[in-house]
Amino acid sequence: MTKFFSRIAALAAGLLLAAVANADTYPSKPIKFVVAFAPGGGTDVIARIIGQHLADDWGRPVVVENRPGAGSNIGTRQVASAEPDGYTVLVTSTAFAINPSLYKNAGYDPIQSFVPIINAGYSPSILFVHPSVPVKTLQELIARGKAEPLSYASAGVGTVPFLTAEYLLNKMAGINITHIPFAGAGPALNAVIGGHVPVGAAAFATPGLTEWFASGKLRPIAITSATRSALQPDVPTALESGFPGMVDYTWIGFFAPSNTPKEIVAKLNQAINRIIKVPAVQEQLTKIGFDWAPNSAEEFAAYILAEVNKWSAVVKSTGARAD
Repeated sequence: MTKFFSRIAALAAGLLLAAVANADTYPSKPIKFVVAFAPGGGTDVIARIIGQHLADDWGRPVVVENRPGAGSNIGTRQVASAEPDGYTVLVTSTAFAINPSLYKNAGYDPIQSFVPIINAGYSPSILFVHPSVPVKTLQELIARGKAEPLSYASAGVGTVPFLTAEYLLNKMAGINITHIPFAGAGPALNAVIGGHVPVGAAAFATPGLTEWFASGKLRPIAITSATRSALQPDVPTALESGFPGMVDYTWIGFFAPSNTPKEIVAKLNQAINRIIKVPAVQEQLTKIGFDWAPNSAEEFAAYILAEVNKWSAVVKSTGARAD
């Protein structure tokens, strides 16, 4: 029996030394970023910005592979089953924390299947209207929604702006505004610009959104950040508009498969933190509407746990389903 436990201890020690050795030589080959969404969106843009800088810093290629589908579940499942060696990294959004509650079977466990690496940026949701709708504040929008039928456009069921609108307008404010889902933020935005849908809900980082506000083709109503945005300082927050606790963000996160060595996760976290601190990268993130603050893998893990619990409660409260 003593020899048995000695062999087990020796095996465990050997595995630990191998993991440390792998971390010391990491990376020794190309790294793949699996983006769980189509090209062109905020998740894809941030993955490519960071991937290019990481390749330059480490001298190893970083390949970005887009695997959209099932609300990001396809790409997420792919990485969940990948080798936990740091060479396959998931880049995804808040859908990561939402989908396990929204789908009957998302195909992964957000806590058990992954190791969080870093929160690479976050953007609040914003509610807006077509200029023909005679409202300028959230309270006026709610009053109109109580007086007549209204509908709103979003990038689809399960997105943060969709859940924001459902919870804020239909649950907290007590109106019954009909959701019109679209296949992406761009089509939803065009539907409101064209006057086909009177109200819209989108991530503030949606490409072109601030330009449409500036042109007067859309009118912003309220934003879900904790404080007003420096890019739209005249737009009040939902908090200011009388809805305490109404703060939410679409965030972009990097994740490794469960059991990836801590040393490799830490190396990725430190490298990406350094990259995002570069002024030129900060400027790029700001231009597309994302904020960022340095964070460790442990801090992001704690945030993910809170997000999973938060969105589970929101999904349950609104009755939202994706399948």
